[in-house]
Amino acid sequence: MAPSAVSFPPSTEFVIAPEAYYSTGLRARFLLDADRSAAKTQSKPATYAKIGYEFDEIAYKKRVQASLAAGNLPRKVPAGWPTQLSGPLVWDRGDFPDENEYVYYLTDKDKIEISDALETFKGFGLGGHEVSQATFPLPSLGKELIKVRNDVYEGRGFAIVRGLDPDAYTMEDLTVVYLGISSYIGERRGKQDQRGSMLMHVIKRGDEQRDIQYSEDKPFHTDTVTDCLCLFTRSLSEKGGRSILASAWTVYNEIAATRPDIIHVLSQPNWPFDTFGRSPPYYTRPVLFYHDDKLITSFSRRLLVGHVPFDKRTPGIPGLTEAQAEALDMIHFVARKHEITPRIERGDLRFINNMAVLHRREAFENSAGNARHLIRIWLNNEQMCWKLPRTLQLSWARIFEDNEREEHWDLEPPRRDGKILRVAGSCD
Repeated sequence: MAPSAVSFPPSTEFVIAPEAYYSTGLRARFLLDADRSAAKTQSKPATYAKIGYEFDEIAYKKRVQASLAAGNLPRKVPAGWPTQLSGPLVWDRGDFPDENEYVYYLTDKDKIEISDALETFKGFGLGGHEVSQATFPLPSLGKELIKVRNDVYEGRGFAIVRGLDPDAYTMEDLTVVYLGISSYIGERRGKQDQRGSMLMHVIKRGDEQRDIQYSEDKPFHTDTVTDCLCLFTRSLSEKGGRSILASAWTVYNEIAATRPDIIHVLSQPNWPFDTFGRSPPYYTRPVLFYHDDKLITSFSRRLLVGHVPFDKRTPGIPGLTEAQAEALDMIHFVARKHEITPRIERGDLRFINNMAVLHRREAFENSAGNARHLIRIWLNNEQMCWKLPRTLQLSWARIFEDNEREEHWDLEPPRRDGKILRVAGSCD
C-alpha cells in the first residue's frame, strides 16, 4: 500500500490573538501575580533617551563622549562576571576563511536517505507537524546532524546544512523534510507569536510602506526566546539579503575590556520589553546574563525601542535611559567590527545558537523571478539547551510549553482578503 499524502492541521485565515501575554497556567506556575504585587515601584527618569530602531552612529558617539566626560564609571565588570570569555564561541571575522568549516553538504547517499525517511514517515499516517527523529529515521545522516547540533550548542554556535532542492518536493513533503532534518538539532518547536504561528515566513508582503524596511540593513539582535534559531531558505532575492552573524562572546570581551561599566548596564534587570498592546504592556529583565558559567545574550531592538512606523512603542511604558541607549548601540557597533557574512543558497538550513550568536539581515532587492523567502523555526533541545536563569525559564516556557494557545502551521504565508496577513518581525 502506497504511503498516504502528508497533511498538516488546517489553519484559519485570521485569528484574534489573546490579549494576555502570559497564559493562566504560566501565571500560576511562575507565581507572576505574586511577583507583581511584591515588586517595588521604580523611579522614572524625567526624560528618556531618543533612540530608534535603526542604528544612529552619530548619536551613539555623542553618548559615548558624554559618558566618558562625566566620568565616575565602574572600572570592573560586575562581581562574579568574567573579565574575559574563552572557547570556541569566541571568534572573529578572520577565523573562518573556508565555509567548509561550518557547512555540511548533503551527499547523494544523504538525499536518498532523506527520501526514504519521508516515505517511512508517510507510512505512519501522522500529521506533518508530528515529525521527529523517531518518525523520520536518518541512520547515517543523523550521525552527521548530531555533529551539527554539537557545533551549535557546544562549538562555534552556528552551522549550515546545504544541498536540499526545494523544487524536488511538494510543499507538504518539503515541510516535513526540513522539519525532520531540524529535529536532529532540536525536537521541540516553539510558538513564534501570540497567535501560535509555528512557521514564520520572512518575506516582503507587497505593502509598499512596510516593505521599505527591506531596503535597509537591520541592526544586530537575537530572536529573544529560543535556544536554536533555524532558517530554511526557500528562495533568494535578486540582490543582498544575507544573514550576518557575530559572536556575542567576542562582543562581550571587547566591551568588558574597554567599557566594563556597560556590562553593568546590560546586566541590570530594568530593561523594558514591549508586549505591544497585551497585558502586561511590558516586562523588565536584563539583556545579558551570566549563568552556569555561560554568557547568555537575549534582546530584540524592536521590543526595546519599537520600529516606527511599523511597530510603535506602546504609549505610557518606560523608554530607555541614556545609559541603556548607549549600551544597546554599543552591542551593534562592536558586533559590526567582528561580523561574518556566510554565503546563502536555496535550500540552506541555517542553525544559530540564539543564546550566544547575534544576527542581522543586510538590505535586499527582489525581482520578478527572485524573491527572498525564508521560513523561520524556533527550536529547543531539552538536553543541550544551556541552563537558564528563572527569568528566561519563563520566556522559554511561554514559547515551548504553553498549551493554552493554539498552534498554527502555515505552509504558505497566511492571507486575509487575498493579501498576505503576517510577516515575521525581529521576534515576538
